[in-house]
Amino acid sequence: MSDALSALRAIRLRCESLNPTLGLNGARPRFTWSLGGKALGQGACRLLIGEDRDAVASGRADLWDSGRRETSGLGASYDGPPLPSDRHLWWSVQLWDEVGRPAPVPDPAELFTGLFAEDWQAEWIARSFVPAAGRPVPQDDAYDNRFQARPADYLRRELRLPEAPVRATAYTTALGLYELHVNGTRIGSDVLAPGWTDYHTRVEYQVHDVTGHLRAGGNALGAILGEGWYSGRVGHNQRRAGNHYGGRPAFLCQIHLHYADGSREVLSSDDGWTCARGPILYSDFLAGEAFDARKEMPGWSAPGYDDADWQPVETGDPEPRAPELNAARAQPVREVERLGTTELAPYGSERIYDLGQNIAGYCELKVTAEPGTRIRLRHAERLTETGALYTENLRYAVSEDVYIARGGGEEVYTPRFTFHGFQYVGLAVESGALLSEPVLTGIALQTDMPRTGQIDTGNELLNKLLSNIFWSQRDNFIAVPTDCPQRDERYGWTADAQVFWRTAGFNMDTTAFATKYIEDLIDGQSPEGAFPDVAPTKPLNPYRLTPQPGAPGWGDGPIIIAWHDYLRTGRTDLLQRAWEPFVAWMDYIEAANPDGVRLNRVNNNYGDWLNVGPRSDPALVASAYWVHIADLMGKIAGVLGRDRTRWHRLAARLRAAFRGAFADGEGRLSGDTQTAYLLALDFDLLEDRSPAVARLGQLFEEADWHLQTGFLGVRHVCPVVADELSERRAVDLLLKESFPSWGFSIRHGATTTWERWDGWTPERGFQSASMNSFNHYSFGSVGEWIWSRLAGIDWDEAAPGFASIRMRPIFDERIGHLAAGYDAPSGRIESAWQIDGETGRWTVSIPPGATAEVTLPRTATDPVLAGAPLQSAPLGPGAHVIEFGYRADED
Repeated sequence: MSDALSALRAIRLRCESLNPTLGLNGARPRFTWSLGGKALGQGACRLLIGEDRDAVASGRADLWDSGRRETSGLGASYDGPPLPSDRHLWWSVQLWDEVGRPAPVPDPAELFTGLFAEDWQAEWIARSFVPAAGRPVPQDDAYDNRFQARPADYLRRELRLPEAPVRATAYTTALGLYELHVNGTRIGSDVLAPGWTDYHTRVEYQVHDVTGHLRAGGNALGAILGEGWYSGRVGHNQRRAGNHYGGRPAFLCQIHLHYADGSREVLSSDDGWTCARGPILYSDFLAGEAFDARKEMPGWSAPGYDDADWQPVETGDPEPRAPELNAARAQPVREVERLGTTELAPYGSERIYDLGQNIAGYCELKVTAEPGTRIRLRHAERLTETGALYTENLRYAVSEDVYIARGGGEEVYTPRFTFHGFQYVGLAVESGALLSEPVLTGIALQTDMPRTGQIDTGNELLNKLLSNIFWSQRDNFIAVPTDCPQRDERYGWTADAQVFWRTAGFNMDTTAFATKYIEDLIDGQSPEGAFPDVAPTKPLNPYRLTPQPGAPGWGDGPIIIAWHDYLRTGRTDLLQRAWEPFVAWMDYIEAANPDGVRLNRVNNNYGDWLNVGPRSDPALVASAYWVHIADLMGKIAGVLGRDRTRWHRLAARLRAAFRGAFADGEGRLSGDTQTAYLLALDFDLLEDRSPAVARLGQLFEEADWHLQTGFLGVRHVCPVVADELSERRAVDLLLKESFPSWGFSIRHGATTTWERWDGWTPERGFQSASMNSFNHYSFGSVGEWIWSRLAGIDWDEAAPGFASIRMRPIFDERIGHLAAGYDAPSGRIESAWQIDGETGRWTVSIPPGATAEVTLPRTATDPVLAGAPLQSAPLGPGAHVIEFGYRADED
């Protein structure tokens, strides 16, 4: 063994898929890392966990040292002594390369163990409906509150500490939304915390290090509570107030203090807190927010504030039951990008501003105005032909923010407990006067997942499509994977998520997000085994949870999402967690469809939702998906070491039933649509593929090579056309600009992907306002094909987690060049190619420990690697340059 230091590097350290890790939900957390550097691979690892960051960084651990373990695996589960609660730890991993040379210990990652169930002693606190004797009754400000949305609650408590703690950790959450304040300072950068869960089942808490914010003597704790998903408007919630999970927000807070002498103290939310109303007159996802700066309460969360008029809070568990408290499983929602605005021509009394990008978020308003000046901001995705805000597609979502100026100098306002989907903003001064030009800045929100991949090409249209796909994901991955961020919906629709999940994982690290969403889906599963259409599910009232059972392609979503997560990451814990719920879903379907054709328990069978052209047979679509998830169950059983017999037999029976019910024996399928053949071919449902391939080609010819698919069919278009018909034809479809196509919306100003191919057309204008979002990622599912085929970066089912990489690029002179970089779980993968007349060059980079199976397209001739003809053997770690002749495909 050599004593030389290895060039191997452990990068992107994660515990439970997060860094930092803010609380644990199990006794055996999973630690993972990726590989960088120039070594061939990893031969051994050693995990280190301790309370001293510098000690861990130098290779010493006072809590757990796993010792050297011979393994090439890029992860390990904790198997040391039980981890204590309420600890702030650091961890790292020492690696050895394939020949035994040690690698440097990377910078440690932060880990808070959080609280366990038995540690909680805080009480839920909320505004009391009964005013205290001798104190004035708080009045709701009725300014323009036609929405019945409620004011935010301000909570506070003062306390004295004998000395400043050496460590102080706050564990906080809410039924609703909250901000935590300590001694006049807002804590953390989370937005819309704690996110959306089924509040009757579980709520996630946040962890904040507040050591530097507490001091000896007087201190004050504060919180602001908004309604959010808990008691505000959610989904198709028209003119009435929310109260879906409960009637008012509640707050829970527990702060653990550690002193220099080893003593400890716990501060908890209890009946010693008080409550008042403040400047937030109302705040609601669909209505928006109204803020009266004249009602601000300077110093309200600092010690010494006069709260004599504040009311006592009410304590007690929420009804119908107290939820389970879990550490947050995914990254928090945060402000992730700021966008300047351009002022356009005014429309009536409104000044119109353009962000240049459709976002989910809100606007920061900076202005100087007379006291009491009322400013209204309205939000829209598009403008009408006359330059007005197009808001009809918002349905009952009002999406307005109102600011009433304090006066006396420059003021800056951003909403707290609402967000909008918009590109354009209308600003109207309803009373008073501005004393300066207003400055509007758009602020985009998303669950703050690390970005994992970026592609740049020589084709402007393709670059814009990639940008639109990314932005639609960013705008709709907010606590849950929503369908759209603007109208009165914003649900976590399961089919939308499953068709897009593979694309999503190329753009961002969705590992933790998948863990949280699968838990939401399991929470929403009915006692009969039905997964819901949306998750988290929305009860009709606080006491009756009645989720809508999932439709084919929708209720099937959890199985598909979990399988794609496994192929991307290689982890099996999510499959293991969801196995029994998956079996229950399969039982639910099979019990109602004994003949193998999926006609019953299809609930709202949406079919190939929002297709254009001929409508696909919903029963065919449903039955095709049933075969697909039966196949996946067999694969999952194999991964988990379970018996696969049932699933193999089921899949075979369902294939036979599909052919008998939907194929005519001469190559025609029921409905005779693009989607019918795409599903049948991609799910391998037919004995003889050739008639279906031929008919699919005819259907595209009859459509002049345009798309006629909906949400479920579109994901399969380019993969099937490229593999079965022609790679060039697949690129034709990708780059087409006439209606209907991806390029059509771009040519007409889209900065995100549209919900409908015909969301707007020159002939008809806007589609039906009842269902017309301009920010919807489902049709962006083509992103996975751009990554896997155009960039040539694809997973291999035989070695998941990109330990083996399938590289089957498609070269096309219309694209010219392409450069892609992807931070896979195995490490950084790069693929860059360019076409120069009749020659081409392709450069790839493979991370340590991984290999790449390379298949060049027929447009590449006489490929040469390192001066010799390219062989079929896998490429190993490192950079490789392949040169070839280029011959354009004539198809």
